[in-house]
Amino acid sequence: MKKEMFLRQFPTEMEYEASKLYNSFEIAKEYSTVSYTEEFYTPGFWKKLTEKMDGVYIFTSGIFKDSDRRQIAFIPEEYSSYSGIDWEDRDKVLSSLEFPCRFLKIEINNRFREYEHKDFLGSLMGLNIRRELMGDLIIENGTGYIPVSEKITDIILNGLSHIGKASCIIKEIDILEEKIPEYRYDDKIIVIPSRRLDSIVSAITDLSRTKVIEPIEKGKVLVDYLEEKDKSRNIEIGSLITIKGYGKFKLFSGKGETRKGKERLLIRKYI
Repeated sequence: MKKEMFLRQFPTEMEYEASKLYNSFEIAKEYSTVSYTEEFYTPGFWKKLTEKMDGVYIFTSGIFKDSDRRQIAFIPEEYSSYSGIDWEDRDKVLSSLEFPCRFLKIEINNRFREYEHKDFLGSLMGLNIRRELMGDLIIENGTGYIPVSEKITDIILNGLSHIGKASCIIKEIDILEEKIPEYRYDDKIIVIPSRRLDSIVSAITDLSRTKVIEPIEKGKVLVDYLEEKDKSRNIEIGSLITIKGYGKFKLFSGKGETRKGKERLLIRKYI
């Protein structure tokens, strides 16, 4: 596949990240070897990739169930001839891959304050680490869990001593030996006349469709982590919508129609 054709799948503002993604694809294609990304890509990238592209199979992993940020593996079809891969069993193939990441557990020594997601992430970013080299961050019972690229593991292990003002202990853990936390959600049913972005944002925020136009046009609404200023865009089930001041939501499933023909959707707010 030509680079121009590959990049055409992505918006212009994503060209730099998409070019790096193409380089990993090209290595797998040209050298008949498994190629991994160091970066964790958001849904705006990996959702656009098919399971197989130009003779190269594509797998993603972010460790957590339903993870948003994922590393991507490109595996050329001919690799199966000497590795014994059965492409029909994708779960088995995925479990056999060695993504270049480590899973870290961050425990805080503090009984007097509950530290939040922003506190953990802010301290990590304070080490001058690019966000793209870290996966999703889940906080459970005051402890942070995050997959990170191998290339920054030592920086975090040696450099992170505090979350905010509280001292912390960091451990690298084996995902096969320790229970992996999962996202927690608040569920809500919304009723909408259509799946237009403005209709969904209006239903989530309880603001009128007129009032949600301004935050959409000002870039305060993200779809799959990317700014979306087109209020008329139809949103697919499974999409993530982040609204500044309101939080992050997943359009989880359809729940039929009302008697008046409006659609009922189950949305999940990340907590």
